[in-house]
Amino acid sequence: MKIRFPLPVSRDARVALLAPASPLSNAGELPSVVAAASSFGFRVKEFPSLTRRLDYVAGTGVQRAADLTKAFTDPKLEAVFCLRGGYGTAHTLPHLDFKALGATRRMFAGYSDLTALLNPLATLGGLVGLHAPTMNFFQRDDEPTRISRAIFEKFLFEPIGALSYREAAGASFVPVTIRKGVAEGRLLGGNLSVFASLIGTPYEPRGKDIVLFIEEIGEKAYRLDRMLTQVIQSGFMNRVVGVVIGHLTDCGPAGNDTDDALTVVKRVLDPLRIPTLAGFPAGHERPSFPLPIGATVRLDATRGDLHIIGA
Repeated sequence: MKIRFPLPVSRDARVALLAPASPLSNAGELPSVVAAASSFGFRVKEFPSLTRRLDYVAGTGVQRAADLTKAFTDPKLEAVFCLRGGYGTAHTLPHLDFKALGATRRMFAGYSDLTALLNPLATLGGLVGLHAPTMNFFQRDDEPTRISRAIFEKFLFEPIGALSYREAAGASFVPVTIRKGVAEGRLLGGNLSVFASLIGTPYEPRGKDIVLFIEEIGEKAYRLDRMLTQVIQSGFMNRVVGVVIGHLTDCGPAGNDTDDALTVVKRVLDPLRIPTLAGFPAGHERPSFPLPIGATVRLDATRGDLHIIGA
């Protein structure tokens, strides 16, 4: 399937704000998140999922999928942004027409649980989406958030093109070469636990020559081992030519375990003998840089860089 970049967003665009996964943490959160989205210059259209709650999700899967479909297909909207990650995006997948969503070339951005949507949007819908912070991330105004915002705006307002992350990120990117080498392929992945949950479903990414990005938060190191081992034993990693490791936040050893998260991930991936680079500034820490899921990239784990080549 041909994969295309989304269309750039206008500075004063009308955009969608919705909740495909978890609901508001409290009633007072919504005005702050809307203000964060508006601070980009956007005119925000609020969708019903923002104020729905079904226990730990923002309404039924059908309701949240309906919001996504309306947001993508409304010709007056230029982008679709999410309140937060959390859990529940997977409920929406059977109710989405990915080809129809992809045909809109609408800008979509999200991370964490939105990994479940970003990957099939690319591989089934033919549309690159941005693995980038959700709008609740931008409620803060500190230097790491401002760095995140500046590169996010570049991806939003300008056509996505060739880019060296080493050059773009500067001091924010401190690469750690796990295994040297160069690999070129389609960038897929996101949050590891969510990505692993796609394996064996109709939404597991197909194709070959995949550069896999992973990040995680709040999982003990041995659980990273378990998730990666499952992905490897499924056969998926036979199609992966390189790995990029982002933030591994609060993923320390459990109990009497001794090895940190990166040591564990390195040990599990080592038998694959493919180029692997850690230290990429993306995930649940600040700054966090956007990644175009579905784009063609070149990973240079020897020099410590990731290049966007094209769609």
